[in-house]
Amino acid sequence: MNSITQQQPQLTPPPPSAPSTDTAASKHPFDNPHIRPKTQVLLDDGNLRASRKTLEYAEDPKKPVVMGNTLILETGDASDNIHVSQRPDGQLSVNVNGRVYTFAPSDGAPDSSSQNQPKPFFNLQIKSGGGNDNITIDPNVTTEVKIDAGDGDDTVQAGGGTTEVYGGRGNDHIRLGSGAGYAEGNEGDDTMIAGTGPSVMYGNKGKDRMYAGSGPSDKTTHLDGGEDDDQLHGGDGTAVLNGGLGNDVLVPYDNNIVYTGKGRDTVWANFRKARIYATDGDRLINAGQSTVTTVNPNDAGRKAFNIKGSDAFKQRVEDDLELLRASPAGKKMLEAMDKAAERNGAPVNIQQDDKYATTYTFSNTELDALNEEERADIKRSDPRKGAIKDGKPGSVANSATIYFNPTHIEQSTQNTSPIIQFYHEMVHAWNGANGTFLPGLSAPPADNPSRLGPANAELQAIGLPTETAPFDFDNDPSTPPTTTNPEPFTENTLNKEMGRTIRTGYS
Repeated sequence: MNSITQQQPQLTPPPPSAPSTDTAASKHPFDNPHIRPKTQVLLDDGNLRASRKTLEYAEDPKKPVVMGNTLILETGDASDNIHVSQRPDGQLSVNVNGRVYTFAPSDGAPDSSSQNQPKPFFNLQIKSGGGNDNITIDPNVTTEVKIDAGDGDDTVQAGGGTTEVYGGRGNDHIRLGSGAGYAEGNEGDDTMIAGTGPSVMYGNKGKDRMYAGSGPSDKTTHLDGGEDDDQLHGGDGTAVLNGGLGNDVLVPYDNNIVYTGKGRDTVWANFRKARIYATDGDRLINAGQSTVTTVNPNDAGRKAFNIKGSDAFKQRVEDDLELLRASPAGKKMLEAMDKAAERNGAPVNIQQDDKYATTYTFSNTELDALNEEERADIKRSDPRKGAIKDGKPGSVANSATIYFNPTHIEQSTQNTSPIIQFYHEMVHAWNGANGTFLPGLSAPPADNPSRLGPANAELQAIGLPTETAPFDFDNDPSTPPTTTNPEPFTENTLNKEMGRTIRTGYS
């Protein structure tokens, strides 16, 4: 499991981890009591309020280490024009309603007391309040940016850094940039256009128009229409188009993957070589060169999960579950998780998380009855933590949690799309619900033999062979035991279905 260590603070969200065994219901497994935020107001002139939030690591309160800084820019409920560019000296130039402000990444931030720590991160957050706002981030701005456009009919253009955009209530126009981008239209009839970088976009409520757009051949895009009658247009690279609920129109390009979802949908294939997962009631036009698979979504997953978080988070999770119900692999996964919840007497919790990468924690009533020290003494390969021993399943989880960050785009691995990360942790939940975690580690990578090898629990979740004794995961005597999970209970099953690159390792 990845965690924030005392020796070197984690400055960015850790990647998807091996299943954790932290059982504290109110505590995230990556939380660290030595990390504390501080906020300082830089200016407030009625046109713009600027503040800086500093994150410090303070194991020694007298010598705090600065982990990073967020510059927060806020405007009121008028219709504001905000333009952010980057000067040659690295400073940000911010034009708000014709008034220009300049900010350096270090403005108002204390110096780190240690010379051995990583360089502190810097990112930008814009909150434009109500009104019909126009927000433009220039392509040369490569810092990480989060934009909350607020209510109103807003126009947002992202720049060259990793970007999150939330349109808020209203009919918004959102265009992502060259960096990795995540966007939600929220309530309203929105127009959303992916950038040239990896893009993930959710229309949410409203009659949305979404475009995967142009970009390099290895670009990945994920479009989800959400509720109502939406129009989704494919684009370059590998694009997933999920209509969701409503009577949608979907127009794929070559190598695009279409999930029509519930409703009476229309797919204009236009003789493209797409992969289409459609219902019996959908209308497919000029789809002769596409591969068509019939999937009739049901309500699988209703018993499997207990979603905890805001109403917006619950709706966002439901959007992903709707896609999985329209997916051959996802539908089987959700049906299996429903059966596990009935068998074990409890669902898996899905907990809202906006700080870290998506992760899973194993827990059950036996572990919950122990104190923290007693739990820590139990090794991860112990059958009480769901590990297989001597060919027999371990204990099953009946109070497990998936901490889901639906906005996190993982760029250090092939897990670009949040739904792939979600599915990966759902695989862990399936193993936990069945007590079938493979114990131990496999061999270290050949290019780094001194490093510990990957956890077998991670390899089996991906769908890669492990160096363990074969196990009969499907409890079917007619099929041979395997050293990894069977399909569809692997991340690579969904990667393959969505046309994504198959993972060949774990790091």
